[in-house]
Amino acid sequence: MENTTPKQIFYPHIVGIDISKMSIDVALINSSSMKCNNALFSNDSEGFRKMKRWLKQHGNDCGEDILFCMEHTGIYTRNIVKYLLKRGCKVWLESSLHIKRSMGLIRGKSDKIDAERIANFAFDHQRDAKLVKLSHPTLNRLKDLMKTRMRLQKSLHSQQIAVDELTKVDPKAGREIERISRSAISGLKKSLDKVEAKMDELIQIDKHLKALYELVTSVKSVGKVLAVDLIVYTEGFTRMLDNRKLACYCGVAPFEYSSGTSIFASPGTSSFANKQLKFHLHMCAMNAIKCHKELRGYYLRKTEEGKSKMSALNAVRNKLLHRVVAVVKRGTPYQEKLD
Repeated sequence: MENTTPKQIFYPHIVGIDISKMSIDVALINSSSMKCNNALFSNDSEGFRKMKRWLKQHGNDCGEDILFCMEHTGIYTRNIVKYLLKRGCKVWLESSLHIKRSMGLIRGKSDKIDAERIANFAFDHQRDAKLVKLSHPTLNRLKDLMKTRMRLQKSLHSQQIAVDELTKVDPKAGREIERISRSAISGLKKSLDKVEAKMDELIQIDKHLKALYELVTSVKSVGKVLAVDLIVYTEGFTRMLDNRKLACYCGVAPFEYSSGTSIFASPGTSSFANKQLKFHLHMCAMNAIKCHKELRGYYLRKTEEGKSKMSALNAVRNKLLHRVVAVVKRGTPYQEKLD
């Protein structure tokens, strides 16, 4: 029988980059000789240009035959990823936890060592490289606004809780602190309103995102916050357009937990998930079992079958995700089934 195993992708050079706020440590592996060269550059446009010249000196330029691998480090990766993608480079962003666990038992740590470890990880797993694409500029702006909204909400909640708790214990002191905090709370609310208005504006002026937003929000009980979350984190549904993968990412896919005859537990969700998405999905599911007749009936049937309340609620969360994926794939709004 003919061997149908796909050929391993081969890159003449592989670069591992450890990124910090001010600098980038670069490790370049020559795939033929397995020789590793290291260098340190500033994490800015000047540093990127110097890195490009350094790579050229070692036999390669920023092009399609070189693989760059780095960990997700939030906003610190944004500029270098944009710089590399605009030059047609292959860029792989991988979870730091995945890289760490693939290495087994390790000792010692420094930025230089981390860059080499990332490069070695990329060399060993280059066949499975998940290449990123240049992000839609509107999605980046929405993501920034979304994170700003989350920080504002957290600050507002913190201020309000502090005043409420003090008022219960000491009403006089509570009223005083409430007067002092009134302008701060009012300012946070105004800022929150401005952020949400700007998010709505960005969606309305982008025809593609507007169409996606309308499809997602056509699913009953899926609100605008969850809709924007899903659009941003799936990059406009260009990735994770699969029920199971999206459920795993949101932390609502149940997994078995058993071993031999002595260890057994009911299937549960994993803690490795996007916590923000999971929280907003949970809130939508809570709303669904209160206000949506069909989903409330579905929830009650699950509990009558012996499922715990949380397990039944998780089933509702999964159903909402399945419906979102279905309407996006189909390209038509969700239609309620008539009795």
